[in-house]
Amino acid sequence: MYALYLVHFGYLLQLFALLARDVLWLRGILVVAQSVLATYAYLRGPEFLPYVFWNALFVTINLYWVVRLLRERAAVKLPEDLQVLHQKHFAAMTPPEFLHLWRDGERVSGADTPLVREGTQPDALYFLLAGRVVVRRGTQVLAELGAGNFVAEMSLLTGEVATADAVAQGAVEYIAWPTARLARVRQRNPVLWSRLQSVLGHDIVEKLKRTAATQGS
Repeated sequence: MYALYLVHFGYLLQLFALLARDVLWLRGILVVAQSVLATYAYLRGPEFLPYVFWNALFVTINLYWVVRLLRERAAVKLPEDLQVLHQKHFAAMTPPEFLHLWRDGERVSGADTPLVREGTQPDALYFLLAGRVVVRRGTQVLAELGAGNFVAEMSLLTGEVATADAVAQGAVEYIAWPTARLARVRQRNPVLWSRLQSVLGHDIVEKLKRTAATQGS
């Protein structure tokens, strides 16, 4: 009777594992769940040994990945300048995720360059490192963005065309992630894509707060 509770507990843990958004948590919970199911099968007797074998194999595989993921995360030490950026703007990502995304971008310098054209799909997602970008619709200036701001994030999240121009004023430096590259991230690394969405959502909220404060003053 009590052994039957182990089955329900094991499968309940597997359900929680499938709801986990972090791969490390998913693997870790599966280790516990499959260990519980292997214990139940062992208690049932010799005829359940195949179930013990398969669950023990799954435990071994997931335990290997837990150890590997922990080592990868422990091994990543961000350079001091990137530590500040990570904590301030990319905190929703783990350091390895942030470093992977950062290295996937292209560092670009320019002057008086149009980054986004109204009515078109942006070619990339931009993160400003230095300089100033003016967002305008026609002759109306909607916002001025400095270092630490994303450009074209709304179009990336919604899939719609840009509703305003974004033009660099003077010299600028930024990281650009081409949309085709981000599409591959979305397909191949859904966890990283989810983290990026959180980062961009936070950026949009901060911009809305600044706009509201400016209008209220």
